[in-house]
Amino acid sequence: MELFLVILNMLIILVSIAGGVLLIGLLYRGYKLLGLLIAEKKNKNNSEKRNNQNSH
Repeated sequence: MELFLVILNMLIILVSIAGGVLLIGLLYRGYKLLGLLIAEKKNKNNSEKRNNQNSH
């Protein structure tokens, strides 16, 4: 019975580590995508401002 609990404990630890790594990966990817979106918006706004300035 004790051996079973030890093995169960190890499995839980491994699963939690794997889950943490996946979570960090997802957060990293999310931040990267968010950064790209923000950069795109900035570029869009800048180009719109430039176009408005050129047309006046």
